[in-house]
Amino acid sequence: MADKEPRVLAPGGVRPMDDLCVYGRRATAQRLTAFLAEVDGVRLGEDIECVHRMRVASRRLRSALRIFGECFKGKKAKKWRREVRQVTSSLGEARDLDVQMELLGAIGKNWDGEESVGLSLIIEMLRCRRASLQPDVVSLMDTIVGAGPFQEMRSELADAVEWNGDPSLLYPYAFGHAAVAVEELMEHSHSVPVYEDWQGHHALRIAGKHLRYALEAFREAYPDGLDKDLRTLKKLQDTVGELHDCDVWLQRLPSLREEAPAAIKAIDRLQSTFESRRRELHGKLVTQWSALLQDRFLFRLLDKLKGRPLVEVCPVKVALISDVHGNVHALRAVMEHARTNGATAFLNAGDAVGLPHPVEAIQLLMDKDVISVMGNLDRASLKVAAGKKVRDRQLEMATEMLGKSELEWLSSLPEDLRLDVCGRTVLVTHASPGQEAEKLTPNTPENRLRHLAQSTGADIVVTGHSHIPMVRECVGTMFINPGSVGRPRDGSEASYALLDLPSLNVKLFRVSYDAKGVADELRSQGFQDLPKELENGRTKDLVAAAGTWAERFHKDRQHAEQVRSLSTLIFDRTHGLHRLEHRDRELLEMAAMVHDVGISEGAEGHQRRALDIVMKADLPLEEVERRMLACIARYHGLRSPRREDRVFKGLTPSERRRVTKLSAILALADGLDRSHASLVGGLEVTVRRKAVKLTISGPGDLSSEKEWGSRKSAQFARAFGREVTINDRT
Repeated sequence: MADKEPRVLAPGGVRPMDDLCVYGRRATAQRLTAFLAEVDGVRLGEDIECVHRMRVASRRLRSALRIFGECFKGKKAKKWRREVRQVTSSLGEARDLDVQMELLGAIGKNWDGEESVGLSLIIEMLRCRRASLQPDVVSLMDTIVGAGPFQEMRSELADAVEWNGDPSLLYPYAFGHAAVAVEELMEHSHSVPVYEDWQGHHALRIAGKHLRYALEAFREAYPDGLDKDLRTLKKLQDTVGELHDCDVWLQRLPSLREEAPAAIKAIDRLQSTFESRRRELHGKLVTQWSALLQDRFLFRLLDKLKGRPLVEVCPVKVALISDVHGNVHALRAVMEHARTNGATAFLNAGDAVGLPHPVEAIQLLMDKDVISVMGNLDRASLKVAAGKKVRDRQLEMATEMLGKSELEWLSSLPEDLRLDVCGRTVLVTHASPGQEAEKLTPNTPENRLRHLAQSTGADIVVTGHSHIPMVRECVGTMFINPGSVGRPRDGSEASYALLDLPSLNVKLFRVSYDAKGVADELRSQGFQDLPKELENGRTKDLVAAAGTWAERFHKDRQHAEQVRSLSTLIFDRTHGLHRLEHRDRELLEMAAMVHDVGISEGAEGHQRRALDIVMKADLPLEEVERRMLACIARYHGLRSPRREDRVFKGLTPSERRRVTKLSAILALADGLDRSHASLVGGLEVTVRRKAVKLTISGPGDLSSEKEWGSRKSAQFARAFGREVTINDRT
């Protein structure tokens, strides 16, 4: 993993400081001494703890060289870190084998019979491999004590002196490095409750080490040596470390069956032992992590590192805004209204870019009391600025107006942001958490929100993207969409929300401004439809119109919304396969809303009837779009389109390819809601070279969803040349 540097290390920016370097050189020298002290023991190979201590010392030394790298001339620190990393890596297999032999010995202490014999065979295999590595280990130790970078480092640090400076001078540096490590740790928070996410648990383990080593680097600056905090982190690391040991063995055992067929009974018992142990450890991890969050450990730790208590002003009123889209007049009106009503800060859920005044809007959002995340159009604008061609005149014009400072601000925005405010965890994200395009709306299935609530672990999720105001609560998590400041869907008034913390009281507001004046500016920039949408609200919502129309024929809106949710998730996660555009995604959403219109006359043949009913639908579509929509809805069953089929044969080859892909996605999504109970709340999609793996999760029995998803995946396999496997995570 690449080293992460803090965004801000000290007030006024990064600059050489005598106090920091005196302290840093001494801390680095101490870590080098501890590292070199293990050379003789590692060379002898009699005490496995020597290798362990040397690897730990090497990581601590690397961390010190990164943190205090500016205290060494030129690129010395970078070169030394590279050499130390090589030692850490070279000793890795030897240490792993030592741990494995020790662990197996402890596990099989009371085994007997064939299992004991088989286990002895496995341990002997490991011992032979470990012995074969020792000559290389000895050679590595010779290199360390010989003339080279380690002796250069020792010579450089020989004059390191005791540090007797003011500890408070180090606090900004300690806080800066720890804050980066905490951010890295929280990036993997969503992996904790997911039993199968061994990669996420491993990443959490590494992030925990980074935080621990950062604290150890500055512990001497704090009166208590950060002892209690380090013990808390050590307990967490021990749990994820043991979890990692189980994962290593569970991945190793299948190949071991081929290498040691005489030890099958021992391997079977090891499989059962490690699976049982992993379940136990995962439960322990979930409990520990929940306790840390509930106790606000990480927040309190960062507060402590500042060297002074952070006085939280509670209660606090926060304004939630989103989707400004360059409408600076609406933004000014909203900010004035919010401040008049007691707001002291703003959380912006993204999409600042737009017309007519993108520069002025962004400059307002750059104010110190506004915290922002990146939206999909913000991201697209950066791509346009980098030279990517798009078929979006508004986006191109807005991007051309942006200067260096505005583009730098956009590029600095995080994809999402997790904050601790008055004891409440607030997650701010533009689209659905972890997604780039999914919209959370008043009609999003309850189990989808349940899955997101459980996976994020947040008290409040602030989202934008849909331009539809919403407040929904699900299993203790409040989902808030403040609507759009600059492009509301349901009228000309700007939309935002006020959130009171910690009470969680939320109120949606509409604010009047000179919408007609902004519309006239857009007309002067050459736009016709956009000004009308601004004056009247974006009334052209084809997906909503399709849903309303479809309810004339069948009333199961919940199923339609679930299929819409699942199909768009599959669409977004398989974009590299289908290479379709946003307009195709909208067609897919519409097809999900109308696919069951034929069921009003019975289930038998309802797919064929859907074709004729949709062809006659009074929806604001061009003829070719109507034909494509009708075909996508028609082929949501087991059967793929055929070139001679009625209506389908009248499409162009390109249109037929689009319909084939979209109907395959729709059919798969429909199969995943076979029960029409919206049971699937979580859907993970992994695209591989020859297959696509779906992992579904949700409350209740998912066997029917799994069975029919598998049946209807045949159409997907034919369309994309990849078999689909579906697993359920209970």
